[in-house]
Amino acid sequence: MNKAIICEFNPFHAGHAHLIKSVKNEGDRIICVMSGNFVQRGEFAVFDKFSRTKTALENGADLVIELPPEQALLSAEGFAKSAVKLIESLGVADEIVFGAENADTTELRRIAELLKSSEIQTKIVNEMKSGISYPAARNRIIKSPLLEKPNNILAIEYIKAASIPCTAVTRIGKGHDTDDEKYSASAIRKTLSPSETSTMQNCEKAILFKLRSMSKEDFARIADVGEGLENRIYDAARNSQNLDELYEMIKSKRYTLSRIKRIVLRAFLDIYGSSTDVPAVRILGFNQSGRLLLSEIKANCPKPIISRLADCDGELRNYYLRQCAFTDIHSLGYKKTLPCGAEQRSKIVVI
Repeated sequence: MNKAIICEFNPFHAGHAHLIKSVKNEGDRIICVMSGNFVQRGEFAVFDKFSRTKTALENGADLVIELPPEQALLSAEGFAKSAVKLIESLGVADEIVFGAENADTTELRRIAELLKSSEIQTKIVNEMKSGISYPAARNRIIKSPLLEKPNNILAIEYIKAASIPCTAVTRIGKGHDTDDEKYSASAIRKTLSPSETSTMQNCEKAILFKLRSMSKEDFARIADVGEGLENRIYDAARNSQNLDELYEMIKSKRYTLSRIKRIVLRAFLDIYGSSTDVPAVRILGFNQSGRLLLSEIKANCPKPIISRLADCDGELRNYYLRQCAFTDIHSLGYKKTLPCGAEQRSKIVVI
């Protein structure tokens, strides 16, 4: 079987290795759709996408495809929908597998079906009128402890979006955002040297400059900005002295920190709109099994498949050059700023 995993590997840890090992049986091939240089929590990836691809391939992945920033920086629903659509467009994936705090796929599917209901969504919107965030309103309407855990929430969104089978695997370790340096990416990030990783803080003045150059109308064009939120962001950008202060000025019961961070990063990257359609399949790396799988994808996928600038012309060329520009911005996040052109110089990782 060809099994797809939606991932970020920011960075890769023992829990990710466990997931791949748990689902990869003899003859199976693992396709990873991985966020590129920017991740869904609204931050720079600590390591570049090609480094993370190499680690994934060394630990059981067969083919790694990029989920670009335009889609990786959407809400959990948009992120999941984008990744699932990309997987299904390949024409070769038999199943989507993912880690969750609760691996009861039947219960996750039940909640996913509830969230598809227009009646439930109307109740959630009405609940938000009390001034609370969408996640808080959702939890009030659908009273399930599963919605209190981040990987469960993503699992539910994957199931909502998918038309192919989905299987959950129990996440091991202490859990998300804990001090577990073996199984928690956030704990591992705290141990990494600031001189070796890419962070928003290393270019926060550039980010503040960009935000201060934007109008309220500019902010209103960014995904997830509405109901006057553009005014809060505009004012905060002109008064805050650093990113932490900026986030603190904007966030509220209605607007979660993760939502604000995604909006700020999308503004910095000049990403407008909320399209969940990835226009091309960007190959980051593969092994021998992945090479064979890639041949099958080329025969089944309607999207163009790109691995270098020479693969592109017309609008596709413009799209590729935009991705190159995103990589140049990620290069600003290192303590020792890297030169432009990393995307063009990088080669597909082949194991």
